[in-house]
Amino acid sequence: MFPQLGATAESLGKASSMVLRIGTDAHLYDDPDDASIGPLLDSRFDSDKSEALKRLLALIAQGADVSHFFPQVVKNVASPSLEVKKLVYLYLLHYAEKRPNEALLSINYFQKDLSDTNPLVRAWALRAMSGIRLHVVAPLVLVAAGKCARDPSAYVRKCAANALPKLYDLRQEENASALEELVGVLLSDHSPGVVGAAAAAFNSVCPNNLLLIGKNFRRLCETLLDVEEWGQVVLIEILLRYVVARHGLVRESIMFGSSSSIMSSESEEGSDSESLECDGNHVFEAPEASDAKFNGLMFKCYMDGQEEFLSQPGFSHGNGDQSKKAMSTSCKNEDIKLLLQCTSPLLWSHNCAVVLAAAGVHWIMAPRNNVERIVKPLLFLLRSSQASKYVILCNVQAFAKVLPTIFAPYFEDFFICNSDSYHIRALKLDILSTIATDLSAPIIFEEFQCCC
Repeated sequence: MFPQLGATAESLGKASSMVLRIGTDAHLYDDPDDASIGPLLDSRFDSDKSEALKRLLALIAQGADVSHFFPQVVKNVASPSLEVKKLVYLYLLHYAEKRPNEALLSINYFQKDLSDTNPLVRAWALRAMSGIRLHVVAPLVLVAAGKCARDPSAYVRKCAANALPKLYDLRQEENASALEELVGVLLSDHSPGVVGAAAAAFNSVCPNNLLLIGKNFRRLCETLLDVEEWGQVVLIEILLRYVVARHGLVRESIMFGSSSSIMSSESEEGSDSESLECDGNHVFEAPEASDAKFNGLMFKCYMDGQEEFLSQPGFSHGNGDQSKKAMSTSCKNEDIKLLLQCTSPLLWSHNCAVVLAAAGVHWIMAPRNNVERIVKPLLFLLRSSQASKYVILCNVQAFAKVLPTIFAPYFEDFFICNSDSYHIRALKLDILSTIATDLSAPIIFEEFQCCC
């Protein structure tokens, strides 16, 4: 009815928006086809170069392709300004893989920056060099990674660990031993951040060289709690593989009984499954054949690929198959106790993946009467993490099929909610049917009637 009021409101909105943008970098996003970027990159003033580089990074954040500025940006890597150098390296890290031949022209500047007094510059230089995916550069990057792996700065050493998988991806077989040596150096580092990155590099470069883990096993276990969360997930898996390959399964664990039944069923076809021995006041029955087969295959997967390690003196006797079947240990083993002790606090981690990894260690290596400690952390995750509910339930389903008694008292946690998806409901129903007892069955049926 009053168009002048609408125009006034629109102008006021624009004015308030401009006021809010004062003192910010919001103007960098205004013009994606800004023609002034090129001249600013060629300016002799660092402030102009910094402004142009910020505009380029803003465009990259919006998804624009600004790789045609690569030659102009690369030449600014020699700038004495730390701000300009930082922005140049951020641009190069994004485009080095796409424009390797042009990035190769600045390799001398990268090597020079490896000796810079600022650790950030040294790290940026290594990251840019490792991003140049050319075989001709691999020897230079390997030398740079070796230098940075022994750098006094933990951040630079972490960048060296992150560079090793990129080198390995170039398939430089002649550098394999050198890469494994660097992985060993970084695994023995005293910084938790470096150890987490080194664990990821180990998985990429030499996942079967468990001798490197054996040399640093105690240190890695003691550092585990301080490693970043996603590094903990990788490191837990590595430590578990080492313990299983080094000592075999724990005789008092659930997995040992399952794998033993698989081995006996393979040697004696048609034989009936026997019940497991008593442990204190608890009697544990042998799992069903399908569950035993599942656990037996899980056990074998830890042994595959470890032939070189198992063939070391004192680790195996006889042929490979016999050594795999004969290897077992007690829960009193020092390495087993240390691993279980170091992973126990991680059962209450805020990261779901860490909790599941720690629960896997206790499920495989802990004595049967101590497996119950994984139940409450898993149920806590089930209540608190909606995004990970499906993955948690899949793990609970696998655990419950082998040992339903540990989840039986908590059957109410698996009642169906209105907000549950079809897949969540199917998993909960399967778990309830597995853990139901004579006492809980009437309550479960009553709950189903209410839902219907």
